[in-house]
Amino acid sequence: MPKYSVAIDVRMWDHPGIGRYIRELTKQPTYRSFEKKIYFLGRAQFKNEILSGGSGDAFKEASSGIYGLTEQFEIPLKAGGADLLHVPHFNVPLLFRGKLVATIHDLIYVRGENTLRSGTGRTYVRFLLDHIAKKAAAVITVSENTKRELLEFLPKMPSERVFVTYEAASPIFKKIDDREKLDRARTLHALHKPFVLFVGSLRSHKNVSALIKSLIFLREKKGIDHELVLAGRMDPRNTELLGLMNRHSFVRHFDQLSDEALVSFYNLADLFVLPSFMEGFGLPVIEAMACGTPVAASNRSSLPEIVGEAGTLFDPYQVDALSEVIYNVLKNRELRETMSKKGLERVKLFSWEKTAQQTLEVYRQVLG
Repeated sequence: MPKYSVAIDVRMWDHPGIGRYIRELTKQPTYRSFEKKIYFLGRAQFKNEILSGGSGDAFKEASSGIYGLTEQFEIPLKAGGADLLHVPHFNVPLLFRGKLVATIHDLIYVRGENTLRSGTGRTYVRFLLDHIAKKAAAVITVSENTKRELLEFLPKMPSERVFVTYEAASPIFKKIDDREKLDRARTLHALHKPFVLFVGSLRSHKNVSALIKSLIFLREKKGIDHELVLAGRMDPRNTELLGLMNRHSFVRHFDQLSDEALVSFYNLADLFVLPSFMEGFGLPVIEAMACGTPVAASNRSSLPEIVGEAGTLFDPYQVDALSEVIYNVLKNRELRETMSKKGLERVKLFSWEKTAQQTLEVYRQVLG
């Protein structure tokens, strides 16, 4: 069997979203036991972590930033000896001459509002996506919804070259029965009141402003005493959200949480809500379910596909509908317990090991 080499761009190793995908995919035993040689293109500071647990894998330093001109020269040069290059984002190198595989997580940069600072940025992303449609041997998407949107956006892309590999929750996300451990986390983070939880970047398409407005209504009109905990990076362009957060003290914001802390937050929350207008997959939904947390999510984009019958869906454009969902769940312990059990069953359908197997099958088809 010929020893084709595969290069994978892992420069976004520490990214909170795509980085999670890269880390979980590449650390799977199945991925590391691939019959072809794998080269990791990444930043030197993460070399030991990237190669940890591997057998015979190689590392090449790639220090260029993403979305810049430098990467367009560095990545083809560093991946030049590989027969296949896997880029886990749309920032593919135009000059790479081997087989190209790209993972497209979502189309938010070209379809979402206020996601790019300039029209030039949006044009650049569209240009790269057009290149992927023409040159990529295969494209991986993380949901059927993203695949459908991609084929609508790029009608010249052959559907047989697009493969769906779902994401999953890392094994660290699980239900905690140790009350003392949870009490310590509650004390450490001053989570003294019951709370509703949101996890994710605080960009406009996440629709967190609607979530705050729902809690304002429930606190003022329905006597709900819950706080709202937001865990994720703030987007300074989201001025409406910033204003709401500053005016209402029941909103608690935590910027960067460790995985261990995040597991505790999921376990302590009475309800997890993801009110997004757009999602490529919706990984926090699966993480919350894995921790036994009841989930309410938008009925848009990929979320119905991921949540299934295990959570409650709502129209993200209707604050009243969101308020009703939150109120019904918080006031009904039996409902919360039922949702928790359904969520724990639902997450069994998703695993990173399965993702790794499916990804390697894509590699094999491309390499022939």
